[in-house]
Amino acid sequence: MSDSDKKYDQILIARNIWLYSLIGLIIVVLSWMLLSLDQNYEFSLQNWLNAHINNPAIIVFDGLPLYIYIILSLARKQFEKKLGKLSNEQISTQKILDENTEFAKLLAEGENPPLSNAMLTSELGQSLKLIQLNSKSTRRRERDITWITEGKDLISLILRVNNQIDILAFQILKSLSKYIGAVQGAMYLYDDEKKQLENISVLAYNRRKYVHQLFNIGEGLVGQCAFEMDYIYRTEIPDEYISITSGILGDQKPKSILLVPLITNDQLQGVIEFAFFETKIPKLTIQFMLELGEIIARTFYNLRVNEKTRFLLDESRKMTDELKNNEQILNENGEKMRITQDELQKTNEQLKAKIDEANNAQNRMHWLLKNASEIISIYDENFKLKYISPSVDHILGYSSEEMISGKDFERIDQTGSNEIRKAFENLLIQTDQLIEIEYTFVKRDGERLFLRSTIRNRLTDPSINGFIFNTSDITESRRIEKEQRLKTRMQSLSENSLDMILRISSSGIIYYANPVVENYSGISSSSIVNNPLHDVPFPDILAAFLQSSIHQIKEKPVKMNRQENIPIHLDEKTSERILNFDVIPEFEEGELETILIVGHDITEAKRIEAEIKITNRKIQDSINYAERIQTSILPEAARIEKAFPKSFVFYKPRDIISGDFPWFYETEDAWFISAIDCTGHGVPGALLSFIGFFLLNNITALNPSLSAGEICDSLNSEVRRTLKQDQKNPDALDGMDLALCKIYKKENKMEFSGAHRPLYLFREGEITVLKGDRKAIGGLRHPKKPEENFITHQFDIRKGDKIFFFSDGLTDQMGGPDGGKYGPGRVRDILLKNPGFTIRQFHKFFEYDFTTWLGEERQLDDVLLIGIEF
Repeated sequence: MSDSDKKYDQILIARNIWLYSLIGLIIVVLSWMLLSLDQNYEFSLQNWLNAHINNPAIIVFDGLPLYIYIILSLARKQFEKKLGKLSNEQISTQKILDENTEFAKLLAEGENPPLSNAMLTSELGQSLKLIQLNSKSTRRRERDITWITEGKDLISLILRVNNQIDILAFQILKSLSKYIGAVQGAMYLYDDEKKQLENISVLAYNRRKYVHQLFNIGEGLVGQCAFEMDYIYRTEIPDEYISITSGILGDQKPKSILLVPLITNDQLQGVIEFAFFETKIPKLTIQFMLELGEIIARTFYNLRVNEKTRFLLDESRKMTDELKNNEQILNENGEKMRITQDELQKTNEQLKAKIDEANNAQNRMHWLLKNASEIISIYDENFKLKYISPSVDHILGYSSEEMISGKDFERIDQTGSNEIRKAFENLLIQTDQLIEIEYTFVKRDGERLFLRSTIRNRLTDPSINGFIFNTSDITESRRIEKEQRLKTRMQSLSENSLDMILRISSSGIIYYANPVVENYSGISSSSIVNNPLHDVPFPDILAAFLQSSIHQIKEKPVKMNRQENIPIHLDEKTSERILNFDVIPEFEEGELETILIVGHDITEAKRIEAEIKITNRKIQDSINYAERIQTSILPEAARIEKAFPKSFVFYKPRDIISGDFPWFYETEDAWFISAIDCTGHGVPGALLSFIGFFLLNNITALNPSLSAGEICDSLNSEVRRTLKQDQKNPDALDGMDLALCKIYKKENKMEFSGAHRPLYLFREGEITVLKGDRKAIGGLRHPKKPEENFITHQFDIRKGDKIFFFSDGLTDQMGGPDGGKYGPGRVRDILLKNPGFTIRQFHKFFEYDFTTWLGEERQLDDVLLIGIEF
């Protein structure tokens, strides 16, 4: 409100006060006039004074105008006071409104103005503060997206204008090094045939270097990146990295290195490598390289396909030119052939009559050959079948066409095939020689035939011009010979066998008994043969067994097996032997002819079996007791849950006792928890786990202030000392891998150190992998290389963070639909696909997923997975 408006309002209020006071005075005067008229007395000053003296209350009435003036004057002062206060408030509000308006205007123009404390007192100011924060975050994301997009556009332009692989690789390295701030870079392309990565371009300090290197899959960081098909980001670069693994670094050693696989359509195309002087590479740079990797990989894949296509097109053009030349020659020859054709037509008519006559003769010959008892075949000088008589159809079960197309050698055994080819080579040298070969042939129905072939060289005979085969089926004669041979061999084996052998007819006549029968019956074999079973004085148990066996075989003629305890009398002592009898029916033309009974003495085997059972039971009892001991020293689930209410331990030993074990220790200031994987599993692994458990307890109890890496160093030294690995020629080379965490109680931070084992930090839907050192606890020192201490990774803990660490028994387990490894990639996929899972849900999911993956496969190693949510 302006000053003129305020003055106008004050004048208006003063005028109204005087107006109301005047109205009050008029009311008093009119009241006196009406009173004088009503009482008929003259109004005068004297009468007016007398009236007031006689009635003092009238004085109050006469003061009405004064009262009105005083009341309205007081009300005016109060009104002016409130009006001033409202005016001041309006000025303050208008000032804040103007500041907010100016702030919003600057914010809309893309600036980042400061926000005063006065502005924050209003809801509008607080809303503008939120808008400023959101706008700042949006601009940051837009800058990141713009940076990635501009980088992609830069590389896309290079990819479009270059079509030579080596030039393109150099241009990509040059542009990317400048764009992301790298000092050195290298490009490796994967040769799928050689299974190697070849260096095609190297850039150092913005200059091209000519270096040629080859890496196998899994060799060095480049090979490891290709094998895992995942990026590698390292800030700890070993001393030998320059000469052994990278090959691109100059005199100045970088602080960090990034390797990204080039993958398209799940196929590896290569690896791109960059080195930086900065210790830390921004995540945005890594994200940019991962997104760009597929674009580069797809371009190199297309260039390779285009090069191959150009090569094929060149070959096609050459062939087209040759075809055009041949077409011209063919046209010239066509006219000559037309003239010749007319002449041939006349000759054909003359030959037709002769051909008909020859066909009749050929049909007669074909019938004779088809029904012959042997096969006649002819091979050319290249050992290719060019003719075979039609009798092959009913003898071998294949037509002549099938034999000529390759069945001749395809169905012959390898030895026979080699003998035939050797015969061909000999007949080329000694042409008049006659060679006879026997071999096997498999018919269409699977029946195996024995064939005998007589081979002659008739290459000089113009009517044959090849090697002639006369082949006959000798299967039946071979079978007869084999039976006779087997009978003779059976007789010889039976006579020299340590088993008791009897052959008895279905009517009970003993046809054969070997000398061992006398050992168990006390009767010579010669006095047994050709006698009825019931006339031979066998021991009662043996006689009953033989009679029972014959009866059962007659009812059901199938092979059976029984064990009998046969008493044996030696001098005046009686002992008992355990015999395992095989009772085998023998048939002749489908009818039961004889029964072969073979008794094998298993007394000693039974004794050894009983001893083994007792030994195994003792071993099993010892293992079960060891399992109780191991279980008693492992941390109870309640202790871990008390320290970490949101946690789980997925523990699945391969055997009863395990080489993997969880370790937990609590001090006044911190909790210590670890997943430890000892060498081996079962009893050896469990013994080593006891050593690791008690050493860790002692180390932590004596000096709880040690960092995670220092604990690993102390454990490494103590394990070597305990197993005497620090002495010459140690007997034990065992050790252990571990992931160890130290979590502070009073501070939101923790430490991690690992030996071959990583830790996964799952925060806000993203995974950070903290890799353990590439060495184990225990084992031998490198004789020439100094051993470095274990690295301690320290980071702050936020509410909702989850950590996971595990033994290699989880990731190395084979299974799944393709029989592959579970792998660390599957662990990462489970976490990334389920960002909303609680730690309990992750526990159930991992148990179910691992069991499903295992399926019918055998568990290869102990499995341990620990998860904690803060």
